[in-house]
Amino acid sequence: MQELEKVQLPGLILEADYQLSIEHAADLGQAETVIFVDAAVSGPEPFELKRLEASGSIEFTSHALGPEAVLAICADIYGYTPQALLVAVRGYSFEFAEGLTDKARQNKARALETIKLLIDQWRGKEMAAETGKTIIIIDDDPDIRKATRIVLESAGFVVGEASTGEEGLKVAQKIKPDAILLDLMMETVDAGSKVSTQLKEGGFSAPIFLLSSVGDAVRYNIDAQELGLAGIFQKPIDHNTLLSTLKAELGL
Repeated sequence: MQELEKVQLPGLILEADYQLSIEHAADLGQAETVIFVDAAVSGPEPFELKRLEASGSIEFTSHALGPEAVLAICADIYGYTPQALLVAVRGYSFEFAEGLTDKARQNKARALETIKLLIDQWRGKEMAAETGKTIIIIDDDPDIRKATRIVLESAGFVVGEASTGEEGLKVAQKIKPDAILLDLMMETVDAGSKVSTQLKEGGFSAPIFLLSSVGDAVRYNIDAQELGLAGIFQKPIDHNTLLSTLKAELGL
C-alpha cells in the first residue's frame, strides 16, 4: 500500500481490508477500473494477472465475499461494473509470523512493478488508446497469455492469441501481425524455433520474440540471428522490458 501511495494519479483510491464485503460494491459503482490484490496459496509465480467478470449468481455469507460476487452486487445495484483485474501474488508460508519470506517479497515486488505499469498506461490512456499495431501471443500457457494480453492492451496494442504452433501459424498468416511473441516449448521442446523458421521461410518479415523459461542457457543453444528472431524474453516476463522493447522495435 505504501508503495502505491507514491503514485500520484488523480482519482486513484487505495483501500486495504481483511476481507471483501457488500459495502465494497458501492465503491465499485463509482470506479472505472479496479484492481483486486491478494495473496495466493498456489498458482503462477511470481503472480497471476487476470480479468474478472461478475459472478452469474450472488452467493455470500456475512463474513466473506469473492471479488466476482462484489462485482455481481455492483451490477445488480448500479447496472454497471468497472473493468476489474485480479493480481494474485504467490505466497508460500501462511503461518503467523513476522514479515514475508524472501521469495514472497520478490513476488510482491514484481507484482507492484506491473501494477504501477498498468496505472502509468491508464494515466496516458488518451495517447495509448490506439497504437495501430497488432501483436500475436503464441504460448500454450493460458496464464501467460492472459497476463501478457492485459499489459499489451493497456498500452494500446491489438492482441491475438494462439495456444499451439500450428494454430499460431494459421493466425499469423491470416492477420499478418506487426510482431509475434512466441513460446519456445509447446507441443515439442523446439516448437517455437520451428514456427519461427516456417514463418520466415513463408516471407514473414515482422519481428518475432521468443519466450523462454529454460534460463540463460537458451541464449547459447539458440542462434537468434540465424532464426531471424528480434530477441528473447525470459519467463516470468518483465512487463516493463516487454513494452519498452516492443515500442522501440515498432517505432512507437
